[in-house]
Amino acid sequence: MRSREMIMHLYQPFKIAPILKKWCHHRLQNHKATRFFMLSCLLLLLTSCTTIGNNNDSSNLNGINPFKSPPSSWQINAKLGIRSPQKNGSVTLNWQQTAGNFTIKVQGPLGQGNAVISGTQYNAEIKQPGKPTVQSNNVDTLVFDTFGWTLPFDNFMHWVVATANPQKVIGDISYDPRFGTLSTLEQSGWALDYSRYKPVDTWALPGRISATHIDTSNKDEAQTKLTLIIRKWTIL
Repeated sequence: MRSREMIMHLYQPFKIAPILKKWCHHRLQNHKATRFFMLSCLLLLLTSCTTIGNNNDSSNLNGINPFKSPPSSWQINAKLGIRSPQKNGSVTLNWQQTAGNFTIKVQGPLGQGNAVISGTQYNAEIKQPGKPTVQSNNVDTLVFDTFGWTLPFDNFMHWVVATANPQKVIGDISYDPRFGTLSTLEQSGWALDYSRYKPVDTWALPGRISATHIDTSNKDEAQTKLTLIIRKWTIL
């Protein structure tokens, strides 16, 4: 009889209520923890997706000052595509610029094999295997007479590092509103478009430059277009 009374005593409501309350509280805490964990995973996934998308864009330029003076000594390995009424094709360039002095190694059919253009914008020469060295005080004319295609060198040495020639009049110009990098430029009868910027040391430098000669006298005639794809930048 006493054992029966003890069992009934244990199962009285006032004994069960605290246990049930504790069990419900534990379940509620687990539910909140699960919700927090799921929300955290979702936020992490969204952040990761955003990061991947931005890396494919140009978000790696964050923190780089686009208005910093361009480097004066540099080297590029690049491919130059040429489309003009006279020539169509491409050449490979290894261009080393040290202040006002340059050495450009040209390879490819439009470079007539291998050639080296060197000097300054006021006095340059072209050397080719088995041929006499040719010289001129006008690099543009020297390149055209030798290879049959145009390279506006006195401007291009500035354009390569995404800046205008400070000695020439600037036409239309625009910048990327996100990073402040140069987007388009018109100068000396050429329209330029910049893209594929990449961080090089503390500079933001382009990976692709498209330059189209603007012929206002005859818009129906085929225009000269240069496309420079820069594979590698080196600051000297």
